[in-house]
Amino acid sequence: MHDKPGIDRHLWEIRPIRDLFIFGVIAGLIWFFYELRSVFFPVFIALLFAYLVNPFVGHSFTRWSIPRPVTVGILMFILTLAGIGIGLWLVPLLMEQAQTLIQKIPVYVRNISERYQSLFSSWSFSLTDLLGRLTDDPLATLQPLLTGTGQAFGILGQVLGITVNVALYVILIPIYFFFFAWHFESMSRTVVPLIPITHRPHMLHVLRRMDTAVQGFFYERFLIAVITGVLYAIAWALTDVPYWFLLGVAIGLASLVPYLSAIGWPLAVALKYADAVTAGQPVEAGWMAILLWPSVAYLIVQFIESWILTPWLQSRSTDMSAVTILIVVFIGGAVGGLFGLIFAIPAAACIKILVEEFIKPRWLQWVREV
Repeated sequence: MHDKPGIDRHLWEIRPIRDLFIFGVIAGLIWFFYELRSVFFPVFIALLFAYLVNPFVGHSFTRWSIPRPVTVGILMFILTLAGIGIGLWLVPLLMEQAQTLIQKIPVYVRNISERYQSLFSSWSFSLTDLLGRLTDDPLATLQPLLTGTGQAFGILGQVLGITVNVALYVILIPIYFFFFAWHFESMSRTVVPLIPITHRPHMLHVLRRMDTAVQGFFYERFLIAVITGVLYAIAWALTDVPYWFLLGVAIGLASLVPYLSAIGWPLAVALKYADAVTAGQPVEAGWMAILLWPSVAYLIVQFIESWILTPWLQSRSTDMSAVTILIVVFIGGAVGGLFGLIFAIPAAACIKILVEEFIKPRWLQWVREV
């Protein structure tokens, strides 16, 4: 079939215009979903979970002929039981350490400010006086923060709104997840006929590459986060770091984002130091227990993560350098906050694949033709 003369062609038959239109549609959809992110957030999370468990659900159907809804229901039941069991076992310890830390923070600040009173003397206020006023008359001290009834009700409304959203997410995400996981294969099959036949093999190859990169990232980062969280908690418990379990859980979650677990080092040392000052221990004489051993514990776990877990588990690498990953994480955090930090790397991996498959070959061809 010969190309039509330029005068007889419609706008959508001109490839640059068609590509520009497709790009505009994709950009518009991204903007639409971003503006309504509070509505689509539970849908997106449920779809992500359904996507991650789809290989297991599909394998159960193919291997043992177990219907997909039955597999999804059993999986949700097992995860619920596991969550309840872990919650009854570990949540009390986590809540106890969190409550103790919250109660101790004013004590830590008071003791450290008294220890270094000369350093804080040039400040326009005294931390000790501030803590004293909070204890004696908290309403009068906090009154400047709530300058009017409207602002107070505004804060109360925000708290209630967040509570309602969390409750809705807890209800909606499992419902969405069940139906997405049940019909994920059929939804995937409806996308394939939409791809032009001439480009279908190449597009499916690109989608398989993106699927490998995204699934590999989430599986591997989740395993690394769980293992390192346990190792951090054990290491800091052995070195007598206070709130070792709370700190291990927090840094394990932070490990979902590459390089973010580095905040665990100064936190462990700071908590160890504040606890020693509050207990009246000779800090100068016990610097090894305060600084050295928590640091050694952190560096050992960091070595295990960087040199054993990451090379072993991340067999399906995103194929990006350390500098690129760091830049991508910063951009993701600036654009999307916490979720931007988590999803920045798989998104960048997909963009990299698209560039390698579509833009780079055409660029090289243009260079050769010039």
